[in-house]
Amino acid sequence: MSVTQLPPTQADEPTPSPRRNLVMKYVRPAIMMTLLLTIITGLIYPGIVTVLAQVIFPYQANGSLHTVNGKIIGSDLIGQQWTSPKYFHGRPSVTVNPATGTPEPYAADNSTASNIGPTNKQLIDGNGGAYKGVKNYADQFRKENGLAPNTPLPSDIVTASGSGLDPDISPEAAFLQVARVAKARGMSEATVHKLVEDHIQGRFLWIFGEPHVNVLDLNLALDGTK
Repeated sequence: MSVTQLPPTQADEPTPSPRRNLVMKYVRPAIMMTLLLTIITGLIYPGIVTVLAQVIFPYQANGSLHTVNGKIIGSDLIGQQWTSPKYFHGRPSVTVNPATGTPEPYAADNSTASNIGPTNKQLIDGNGGAYKGVKNYADQFRKENGLAPNTPLPSDIVTASGSGLDPDISPEAAFLQVARVAKARGMSEATVHKLVEDHIQGRFLWIFGEPHVNVLDLNLALDGTK
């Protein structure tokens, strides 16, 4: 006698787990989207931007670096300390060495908010530490450049920048140093003055920022002047 196999009833079929359905519905798309965005924003986009930057703006993309005889001597983006009378000097910098905690002007590895607010008394008199105060910086600048004690000075040359690494000075601050630089180099003041004028950079897009002079560019141009 043959036995007829009956089809399984609905009760015999396995019921999908509600949790598994939830995972498939929400978690899987989230994982896929994360992977997709990681590839786009972490690989494709940076790769395209890097290639375009190297092709269109290679100088800026590599840090705006200056080299002399194959040796990197500075960047247009980071100021450095100038002390020789043959060079134009930049703004005060009150950054400190991160290892020793001692003052080290233009310490690029320890950029900090080194400026002081206009209502703070320390702005004028100093803070007893790295920042010497407007009065001290003004006296020093006037003395270095042979200026009269009451000579008005642009604010940038006697105050520290927000980062402590500002590579630029105002044209007015540069013009006040022309006589000293010309005398130290045995050049005419007219020649040095013209050099400053040639290195004045205007406002970005004609509206942002202020006209300025990059100190490193100007000093390198001085060294290249015969």
